Amino acid sequence: MTSRLPKDWAPPAARGQSGVFTAEQARAGGATPAQVRRRRQTGQWRPVVGDALALPGVAIDAWTKAQAAAITWPDAVVGLTSAAALHRLPVPESRSVHVIVPNRRPSRGGLVTHELDLDPGDVTTFGLASVTTLSRTLYDCIGRLPRDDSESLVAWAVTRDRLDRSALDRAVRVRPGSWGNAQRRRALADSADGAFNAAERRLHAILRRAQITGWAGDQRLYQGSTIIARVDVLFRDERLVLEVDGFAYHGRATFQADRTRQNRIVAAGYCVLRFTWADLTSRPREVAQEVRAALARLRRTASTFRSHLGV
Repeated sequence: MTSRLPKDWAPPAARGQSGVFTAEQARAGGATPAQVRRRRQTGQWRPVVGDALALPGVAIDAWTKAQAAAITWPDAVVGLTSAAALHRLPVPESRSVHVIVPNRRPSRGGLVTHELDLDPGDVTTFGLASVTTLSRTLYDCIGRLPRDDSESLVAWAVTRDRLDRSALDRAVRVRPGSWGNAQRRRALADSADGAFNAAERRLHAILRRAQITGWAGDQRLYQGSTIIARVDVLFRDERLVLEVDGFAYHGRATFQADRTRQNRIVAAGYCVLRFTWADLTSRPREVAQEVRAALARLRRTASTFRSHLGV
């Protein structure tokens, strides 16, 4: 006679696997093939990815999916945007799990396979899952994401000191023919120059064409030992900041954060000029003139102040 299983029963293996398990583990734990089949059909056990199942109460997040990939293919390494989610990188979400496999096999059950060369140092672990390291994940995503997403990731990583430029440069040189190297080389150039997107590159080009000097891109502003902001362009001697507004409106929270940040910059004694994409593309000459005028005014003010002090 077949023994009844509690409604919330899961095989013992699930306890060490973040609540996920396979049908084979369920049978090994005491469920009959008919019980396994019925619970899958009725939704008592729902599919995760690959061969993995879970009770309805188990949260299906990036971590759970990585564990599901590991029990399906123990030799696979979670990578690309799926690894980025585990490293909490700001990349587009994917319902599938991207895995790097050592031999050709078809994608199935929400597991998308990739054949990429990995060094032992490219892999770390999250629970049961082998996952590409932060450095390797950035290398893969910067090269393979759509250009706008790649640029956004580079800007995010650089401004938070998460991108090791020397490691990225070495990886590009070691794999000179790798898909995505054009974007990776652009990321290296942008992070060295402080221009992380098309708008910032246009602003830099306008300043150079106008032969306006004394500035640097992607600079930290300090108040004492505290960083109050990172700004797009800084004329440090004149305390002039240039900021580039994004292509689109990004919501009330971002709008408020931008204004709060600008107030901190102004309160710290900096003058701020903001330019839009339309400014940079339709009126570059006027942009240069506005920057020159602001520099001239700030220099006059500084000179007057010094003369009053007798300096």
